[in-house]
Amino acid sequence: MTILVTRPEQESQALCDALYQMGHHAISHPLLTIHPGRELSLLPSLFSSLSDGDFIISVSQHAVEHAQSYLEKQRKEWKKGVNYIAVGQKSAQHLKTYISDPVHFPTPSDSEHLLALPVLKNVAGKRAIILRGNGGRDLIYQALEDLGVKVTYCETYQRQSTSFNGSIKAEEWQAQNVDTLVVTSGEQLVFFTSQFTSTDLDWVLTCRLLVPSERINQIGQQLGYQHIETVGGASNSDLLHYLSEHHHDGTFK
Repeated sequence: MTILVTRPEQESQALCDALYQMGHHAISHPLLTIHPGRELSLLPSLFSSLSDGDFIISVSQHAVEHAQSYLEKQRKEWKKGVNYIAVGQKSAQHLKTYISDPVHFPTPSDSEHLLALPVLKNVAGKRAIILRGNGGRDLIYQALEDLGVKVTYCETYQRQSTSFNGSIKAEEWQAQNVDTLVVTSGEQLVFFTSQFTSTDLDWVLTCRLLVPSERINQIGQQLGYQHIETVGGASNSDLLHYLSEHHHDGTFK
C-alpha cells in the first residue's frame, strides 16, 4: 500500500514522515501553497472594534499562524477578554500558545459542530471576526448572522492551487502502487479530481479515499469515488490514529 498525501506542504511532509515511522510508504503531493492574506493589515482595527464577550473564530492553523506572524511584526497582541473559537483541535492548540484566554473547539472538527458549541448560545448583538483564507464555506458567517451577530471576515492567508498533469501523475502513482488518497477539504477534492482525463479517472476513482468529514464523503460520492472512509478530523493526528486502527498487514480492516 502506498498513501498519497495531498495536504499543504508543511503538514503533508510531516504526515508522510510519521507514516514512514509507522511502516507505511507515503508520497507527498501538496495541492496548495499558502501565502499571507490580503487583509492582515486590518487585524488591529478589527480587534479594537471588539468588546468583552465578543468572538474571534479561526478556521485553521494557517489562519492563526499568519495572524500571529503579522501581529508580531507590528508589535501588536491578540485581543484579551473575547471568546476564542477554533474549528479544530489543531487550530485551538496553536491559538493557546499565543493567548491566555480559553479556546473553544468542537469535536468532531467541522463548522456544523462548531455552531453547536454552548458558548454560541444567546449571542444576539455580539460581534465576531472570522480569520480565514480566501474563499471557503460561508456556513459559520451566515449562521451567526441569523443569530443576530455582526460578523466580519478577515483573510489572514491565501490558498493557491497547484495544477499538475493528471495523465503523467496517474501513470507515475500507479507504478508506485498508490492505492490510498488523503484529501482534507472538499474544494481540494474537486480540484484534484478535475486534473485527470476520463481514462485516468477510471483508476483514480477506485483508490481508497480518506476524508475528514461526512460532508466531504458526500462530495467524494458525487464525484464517483467508490471506496470512501471518513476519518473524523482533518489533523495529522486524526489521520494517523485512523490508519493505525484500520490498517493491518497491507490491508484495511
